Amino acid sequence: MTPLPSETSSIPLVLVVDDTPEILTIIHSLLSPLYQVKSVNSGRKGLRIAQSEQPPDLILLDIMMPEMDGYAVCAQLKADPRTREIPVIFLTAMSESENEEQGFALGAVDYVTKPIGPSVLLARVKTQIAAYSQRRSLEGMFKDVIEFAPVMFLITDDQLNIVQTNAQAEHHFGYNRRDLLGRRITQLLPDCLRFMQTPSTHLHSDPGEARIDANPELQCVRADGTLFPGAATFSNLDTQRGLLHTVVLVNVTDKIENLKKLNDSQERLREFAASNETARENERKTIAREVHDELGQVMTGLRMSLSLLPMQYGAQIPGLAVQVDAMKALVDRAIKGVRNIATVLRPEALNLGLVPALEWLRDEFVRHNAVHCSLECVGSTDPIDEPRAMLIYRIVQESLTNVSRYASASSVRIRISFTPKEIDVSIADDGCGFDAGEVMIKKTFGLLGMRERALTLGGDLLILSRPGQGTTIAVKVPLKRPALEVAA
Repeated sequence: MTPLPSETSSIPLVLVVDDTPEILTIIHSLLSPLYQVKSVNSGRKGLRIAQSEQPPDLILLDIMMPEMDGYAVCAQLKADPRTREIPVIFLTAMSESENEEQGFALGAVDYVTKPIGPSVLLARVKTQIAAYSQRRSLEGMFKDVIEFAPVMFLITDDQLNIVQTNAQAEHHFGYNRRDLLGRRITQLLPDCLRFMQTPSTHLHSDPGEARIDANPELQCVRADGTLFPGAATFSNLDTQRGLLHTVVLVNVTDKIENLKKLNDSQERLREFAASNETARENERKTIAREVHDELGQVMTGLRMSLSLLPMQYGAQIPGLAVQVDAMKALVDRAIKGVRNIATVLRPEALNLGLVPALEWLRDEFVRHNAVHCSLECVGSTDPIDEPRAMLIYRIVQESLTNVSRYASASSVRIRISFTPKEIDVSIADDGCGFDAGEVMIKKTFGLLGMRERALTLGGDLLILSRPGQGTTIAVKVPLKRPALEVAA
């Protein structure tokens, strides 16, 4: 049954090229109930139809023809991008294996010898048309994926000329599609050559293998000459059409601006925290001085007055000396408490410098914990500014407190190194250790507090620990932080 005209647009078209009228008639009668069929008796006519606005879905091509044989026709079909994907089945009376090899080498998908068996020919036509239809469907889906993807696609040939792109690329680069196609990709991505042609990208990968490299800081050039940052992924793929380069690109302007805002916000928070920490230490210093000088002097004066009472009134009041001794003991306890409070708020040893303060801290730790603790100082011990001295002192103090509470250590080693640019401090113990990653995920406030203290002055804190292998706290503090301190 011949298909109605309205139905022909969706029915596959088979082009038959043969110089034998009887063969054309047989094939037409065999295929026309199922397909549209066009028949021509020369290779040149076949090429014109194949390259027309309605290319065929399959070509049945005779080999032995005058003027232009089937091999020449097939070679031109496969050389033309418009027709290279159309499946070609050779029809020939030649059955030698070298003829078949030549046909397949030119790109034919099948080989049918004459005389033609109708059922064999029909089965092979059905198979190849179905495969071609499925391939075109997949290609259409792939093109849709590229076209409607929320990222930019730039596909180039081996000469780095753009052969495929999408709407996102048009939008971000400011070109229309015609201007993008054929343009050298380096006009859009000036730095891309080091990712696409240098040995590090393994440009000549094995056939069928893609090699991917990414560059998150690629500068992209719009049509008007302005720039925008792009995160690009490069892949090189050997195909039947030669080597293709694919660039998947994302405009990261918003991301970079948001990261900058986040970093600025974090920096302001740390500056605020540093300011608060400085104010808090100053307040502690003031309170310590008031407690030591005012309350301490009052308590000392009270004790001296108590010492005079037995001499003045001891003979008149029996038992006064015993009562005064008890009161003096209470005052001594109070004086000791005042001194302890003042020391916790602001160690007097800090007035002599960081190293003497750490030596005092070490001695106090050994006295209360009976754990061996060594202190090693390397480099110049010239006085440093008070914020850094207090920062390092507090971190060492917190570390020793943690060792005392949790580590079950037998020894601790404190090392402080002074260089022209920074101060390096490490506190290492041989205790039970812990999983550092798990502890940081839990956001333990002691460790977080030490890290934030370091960050406020542009430093860094590293925690090295494993269960059963002890713990090391390493701190680096720069001697200058211009961005913060010049402004201050």
